[in-house]
Amino acid sequence: MSSDDGSNPFASTEAYYASYRPGYGAAAIRYLDDRFDLDGSSRVLDLGCGTGQIAVPLAAHVGEVVGMDPNEEMLRRARRRADAARRENVEWIVGSDADLDGDLGTFRLVTMGRSFHWMDQERTLERIHRLTEPEGGVAICNDAEWFTRGTKAWQDDVYALANEHVGNLPARTGPVEYDDPWDELIEGFGFTDVEVAVFESEREWDVESVVGYVLSLSYCSPATFGEAKSTFEDDLRTRLDERAERFVQDAEVTVIAGRKEPL
Repeated sequence: MSSDDGSNPFASTEAYYASYRPGYGAAAIRYLDDRFDLDGSSRVLDLGCGTGQIAVPLAAHVGEVVGMDPNEEMLRRARRRADAARRENVEWIVGSDADLDGDLGTFRLVTMGRSFHWMDQERTLERIHRLTEPEGGVAICNDAEWFTRGTKAWQDDVYALANEHVGNLPARTGPVEYDDPWDELIEGFGFTDVEVAVFESEREWDVESVVGYVLSLSYCSPATFGEAKSTFEDDLRTRLDERAERFVQDAEVTVIAGRKEPL
C-alpha cells in the first residue's frame, strides 16, 4: 500500500497475519535463488514485506535483505520471525512504494508478495527498474486466496458465516482471476525474459488456522468485526467442528519474474 494513502487496511490483523498467513513455499524460494543467481553478495528488497513470509526465507540465500512495509506492527512481527530463524542479515524499514528512492541503494532482486495490487503499479515498476542491478530483476509472488476464490464446501461455509457477521465482503467468485496481466506490465517497464512459474501443492488447515486466516484478511480484520469478533470465532469453530472433515486447499503459488538487461 502506498504511504500516500493514510489508511491502514491491515490494522488489527498483524498477529493473525504473522501466525496464520502461509509462506510461499521452498520451491518458490529455490526458483528465485536459481533464476537470479543469488549469493552472499546479493541484496534483495522485499517491498510490502508484511511479517516476512518472503524476506526471512530469502535471507538464507543472500548477503542482505531489506524488508519494507508501511505497517510498523507488521515489521515488529517480521523481526520476531527473523530472530526465530536466526537471520541477522535483514533490515526492516517503515515505508512503501511511495518511498522508493536512491537512498536505498541497488538490489539484485526486488520481490513483492500479495502486496503489489495495493501499490501504484506503474510508478512502482519504474522506480524498481532504477534500483535494480543489470541482470537482476523483479518478482511478484501470489498465493491463491481461498476465502473468496476457493471452491470447497467448507470454504463456502466460512465465507457465508463471515458475511452474516460483517457483510459487504468481496464477492465469492470461485477461481476467477482479478489481477491485471502483470507479466505484460513488467515487460512494459524494461524487464525482459519474463516468466510465470507456478507451484502447486495441497495445503491442510485445522480449525484454528482457518479462524486465524480469516482474521488476517483486510476486510475481515478484528477491527471490522468489532464486538462481534468473539461471537464469530465461536460460531465458526462450531460450524467447522460439525463438518468433521479435513480442510484441504488446492494451493497454488505463482511467481511472475523478469530480468533487467545487462549494460
